[in-house]
Amino acid sequence: MMRKKFLTGLICASLIAAFAPSAWTHTVNRAVPLSQAVERPDGYRAVVDELRAWNLVEARKKIASLDAESPGLAAWSALSGAADYLEGRYAESLANLNAALKKRPGDSEWLELRLHVRQTQTAMKGFKAYKTAHFDIWYDPGEDAVLLPYLGDALEKAYASYGEILGVRPTQRIRVELFSDSVRFHRSSTLSRRDIEEKGAVGVCKFNKIMFLSPGALLRGYRWLDTAAHEYVHYLIVLATKNRAPIWLHEGIAKYLEKKWRGGEGGFLHPGEEALLFNARETNVYVPFKKMEPSLIYLETPQEVHLAYAEAASAVDFIQRTMGENALVRLLAGIGSAAPAPRTQGAPALGEENPGMRHQRRASLVELESTGPPQSAEPGLRLVAGVDLGGFERLWIADLKKLPLRPHAGSQVSLPKLKPKGPMSERTIDLAALKSAVARRRMRLGDRLSFRGRMRAALIEYRRALRDEPHSQPLLNRAAQIEIHLGMIPEAEQHIRRALKVDPDYAMTHVHKALASEMGGRPGRALRAWEEVLHINPFIRVVHERLLAHYERTGEAEKAKREREALRLMSSR
Repeated sequence: MMRKKFLTGLICASLIAAFAPSAWTHTVNRAVPLSQAVERPDGYRAVVDELRAWNLVEARKKIASLDAESPGLAAWSALSGAADYLEGRYAESLANLNAALKKRPGDSEWLELRLHVRQTQTAMKGFKAYKTAHFDIWYDPGEDAVLLPYLGDALEKAYASYGEILGVRPTQRIRVELFSDSVRFHRSSTLSRRDIEEKGAVGVCKFNKIMFLSPGALLRGYRWLDTAAHEYVHYLIVLATKNRAPIWLHEGIAKYLEKKWRGGEGGFLHPGEEALLFNARETNVYVPFKKMEPSLIYLETPQEVHLAYAEAASAVDFIQRTMGENALVRLLAGIGSAAPAPRTQGAPALGEENPGMRHQRRASLVELESTGPPQSAEPGLRLVAGVDLGGFERLWIADLKKLPLRPHAGSQVSLPKLKPKGPMSERTIDLAALKSAVARRRMRLGDRLSFRGRMRAALIEYRRALRDEPHSQPLLNRAAQIEIHLGMIPEAEQHIRRALKVDPDYAMTHVHKALASEMGGRPGRALRAWEEVLHINPFIRVVHERLLAHYERTGEAEKAKREREALRLMSSR
């Protein structure tokens, strides 16, 4: 979901985050310049601790009590503005922050929050709300309206499923913000443009809400529904632990659960992630859990990041399998009920400064997670396993050595890519991804032959290119597309199977699987493949056309109505 103690994939939470195709999460923990040293009134930090845990009801009670004892202090207006912001009441937040700054001009902490609220308000300009039983989904009217029924359904299923697994069912409505472009996402999430454009961070759970990019903003879409579910898991973990869970556990639980809203017993690892875990086991070279702090996104290589996700998810699977009924519920409860770990010696508390440091993490009502006490899973691990973190790692590795992991030769975990700016085409990107110059020449020739209608000749070139690049998704899908066109269904399905083993998150592979299944007289298999495409790239028109035909044929009126509306919205763009 680049999954921060934000969040979230990619990236989450007020403390977490996107990625993904697994959404990475991302804890902002950057160096910041010193602000003026300030003193805060008694009770200020206690309110901030409630805000950090997204316990807004208790934060409001504390603010009211403090204001009754010492009426009219600027600090209470500022804290009210922070609470307003976390509730999604941006206009009210600005009014309270302006009132605080009128009494105390130049307070850098409050100025920073006001700037962020203004940026969020700008990013959200023109948005509308789509409401489900438990979620308020804010979106930019236009093509993203197509996404709403699918997103609402997925989130409500996640609410029911994860509430059962984690024992957390929020009573407040949950805010979700869906962004159609990376610029608005950047302004609202505080994820850097580099995180989004170079690292593929597409989702984050932070500021008491879920934020993620529309699949329409990416070159070929991504697992956007799983990302939304992934980020919702982060939301629940923050509530269950009072924001005290470390990033490895956040990401491990979110990764482990992100597909379970769908039902069924499918695996929780991408083939490429399982391959990385297999290799780590063979070489005995792992990413230690402590190295995953403060965010997976800061690990040295993409392979290390994906290995960390795989390790964390595998560790959570180990807890679920071996530590008794409701293991995750007990683990999170143990973390949330423990006394907060002490702050690092010499670290400034919120509202304090360390004069000996020119740059430091300092008090911030924007980046609450980076100013609180350290997060730790050890209270929960001692409760469910009777060991500290080091002992748990040893138990997990011993268990991992017994599992039937597979190497998945040729499998790849690819980062989601934003749609390119300028004249670069998908074909150019496909060619650039090939390592073999010979394969590039053959793909280029095959594309020209296909464009001219010389399908059999094009297929020969694609098959020759596959000798040098046997795991290329574009080549496998080009070959399958032509084989379907020529009625060569068994040959097409062979290429489709190979493509799915390389990367099951490539939308066109599922399109070709659906087409081949229809031509092969297997409508049920075709339906599952069309529905799978919706989970990755719902802006492919033929998907809705074929689903509409199926639902009309089977008499599923509500689903047919949904697909008809999707086609209407896509036609009106």
